[in-house]
Amino acid sequence: MEQRNMLLAFALSMLVLVGWQTLFPPQSSQQQPPAEAAKQAKAPAPKVQPPAAKEGATASAAKGAGAAAVASAPSKELMDEAQDRAVIARVSNDVLELSVNAKGSLIAAKLKKYRNAAKDGGGLVEVLHLDHQNAQYLNSGIMGENSPVRFRVVKASPSRVTLEAELAGGRVWQRTLTLKPGNYALSVDDRIKRGAGSKLYLQAVERNPNKKLNTFYEHAGPIGLLGGKLEEPDYDDLDEKGAVQRSATGGWTGIMSRYFLTAIYGDQKDDYHYFYKGDGRAYQAGVILDGKRDGNDALFHTTVFIGPKSIKLLKTYGVGLERSVDFGLFAFIAKPMHSFMMWLYGWVHNFGICIILLVVLIKALFYLPSKKSYASMAAMRKIQPEMKKMQERYADDRQKLGEEMMKLYKKHKVNPLSGCLPIVIQIPVFFALYKVLLMSIEMRQAPFFGWIQDLSVNDPWFILPVLMGASMFVQMKLNPQPPDPMQAKVMQFLPIVFTVMFLFFPAGLVLYWLVNNVLSIAQQRLVMKQVGVR
Repeated sequence: MEQRNMLLAFALSMLVLVGWQTLFPPQSSQQQPPAEAAKQAKAPAPKVQPPAAKEGATASAAKGAGAAAVASAPSKELMDEAQDRAVIARVSNDVLELSVNAKGSLIAAKLKKYRNAAKDGGGLVEVLHLDHQNAQYLNSGIMGENSPVRFRVVKASPSRVTLEAELAGGRVWQRTLTLKPGNYALSVDDRIKRGAGSKLYLQAVERNPNKKLNTFYEHAGPIGLLGGKLEEPDYDDLDEKGAVQRSATGGWTGIMSRYFLTAIYGDQKDDYHYFYKGDGRAYQAGVILDGKRDGNDALFHTTVFIGPKSIKLLKTYGVGLERSVDFGLFAFIAKPMHSFMMWLYGWVHNFGICIILLVVLIKALFYLPSKKSYASMAAMRKIQPEMKKMQERYADDRQKLGEEMMKLYKKHKVNPLSGCLPIVIQIPVFFALYKVLLMSIEMRQAPFFGWIQDLSVNDPWFILPVLMGASMFVQMKLNPQPPDPMQAKVMQFLPIVFTVMFLFFPAGLVLYWLVNNVLSIAQQRLVMKQVGVR
């Protein structure tokens, strides 16, 4: 039993320690005219060439954009980039501020209720921005339209703006952007006058992303919900394939980070052609719209969500945006855990206290199984002198030693496997809580008390990990000592290994483990007293 406990604990610590940097790394293009849609094949997805990214691209990026890009003089590139960055209109409400350039692209999006740091000096979170290192924006265009598009403002108010651009052949592109109060969803209404039959594309673009943020444990980058299935294209896969196309009724597509999402969706009863594209530098997630005829005009209506990945908020939009919050393998534990903590927060208004109450509830639910386990461990301590004598007597006969040990367990009604239960129970709960702390926007920058001002990041003073390590040391002293000297030495190092490992875990997770250890020590001491073990 003690060997299995040791091996389980050691394996868990080594697994997390070795895999930490791989699983959880730190959080830290020029728009080419899209090609014409190819002839419709019988396959569900149309063979179209998805448009490429352009807004905010540098001259060097433009030169390497591929065969479809037309080389331009450096002065013209600089002029185009300046025009791309020039804001001609802003649309805002009480939660969101958007900036629009002359191409009708959304080149900046600030969230008024979220900051980069817990203190006011952190600056507002910018989900969309034109930055040379890592730009994110949303652009659009007419399929097959090669001429540059330049919008002008024809009507504007703080929450609504109407733009117009003249196209070849006497056509006019009219775009109206509307934000309702308290809403993160931008309504986009497009009309191509005298352009019946036109196809429009909208795409979220991410340029030079930090690909290390996308792991098998946490997805970042292009995402979508197509045909009820969550699509999470990998950067490397897009680099290899170039473009992925899908057709679906309803759904949405976009790009996400850990806490924020940019998503494009339309009427959930209509059919859409979705695409994902990447070339090693710029990645696009977009949709091609067929539009509706209104006489000689083409009408398009889409919605763009730009905001936090709050499950409660995302559900209100009714298109499945909440699916972007992925709690992983143990979602069946993490989802009710998240709901319970949100309910608790409504009463105590402190997520640290919510975590403590969660631990108390879990310990109460598993009180009887844990009591059995601790009773078995106490019984093991009582028979340790007999076990030691057997090991000395049958030191050269491992088979005989095993037979006599089983007789000893049976005689004293000891189950050597029952001591594994507390560890086995905690593993899924541990990882489920990690995902809740990691993925929940509500936990972001959530303070506890004193020096803990953000439960989603590590303890800045490492006090909680040290206390956790001390509690683990106390627990180790309460457990039966392994008879093998080598195993005993390994066990002595486990509290140190776990302490070092937990230095960089979210403070909320360390708080959970610390409180769990303290309650386990109290329960174990009580059980040992009841069975007469000191």
